[in-house]
Amino acid sequence: MFPCEQCGCCCRLVGKVSFARHLALDDGSCKYLDKETNLCKIYDERPDFCRVDELYENVVSKYMTREKFYELNKKACKKFQADERLNNGRKSLDNLQNRN
Repeated sequence: MFPCEQCGCCCRLVGKVSFARHLALDDGSCKYLDKETNLCKIYDERPDFCRVDELYENVVSKYMTREKFYELNKKACKKFQADERLNNGRKSLDNLQNRN
């Protein structure tokens, strides 16, 4: 099973994914993301592309190993987390500058 950290970063970027934009709120996050817990409100009924293991089995297994797929997903996850930290830092800096 994919070791999801439940950070919610990928769910906050749904609006940037062409085939998932229909799930996005105005801020680009998934309309089913509980922003307080970072958990999916419809976890048991979530779309297929949100199911890493099922996506691997049904689509990707023809092209690469599970280990490689997990490695690529984890790398993307770490990038999303880093981007979110950077964006949060920028927002904090903007807020400080706007106070002065």
